[in-house]
Amino acid sequence: MLYKAPSDGKWGEHELDYLLFTIRDVKLLPNPDEVADVKYVNRDQLKELLQKADAGEDGVKLSPWFRLVVDNFLMNWWDHVEKGTLREAADMKTIYKLK
Repeated sequence: MLYKAPSDGKWGEHELDYLLFTIRDVKLLPNPDEVADVKYVNRDQLKELLQKADAGEDGVKLSPWFRLVVDNFLMNWWDHVEKGTLREAADMKTIYKLK
């Protein structure tokens, strides 16, 4: 996905990002300069996290690109993961432009 997001008025993001899915246990080693926290959640926990971020509660902040993914794609992809049909949702040709 190609997305653009303002940040603090001086800096912002304008990136082409690839989203990859895998269904297996993985060890995450995120770059601490890029990722403040990682959390595994189920759908209900994600909805609660989104509500807290929207309300500014508990210091919950989500990256702009993650919110775009949630709002545009994630629930459909999640449905496919649960059904075992994720390949049907794969789109290797389209670049989605999101703001």
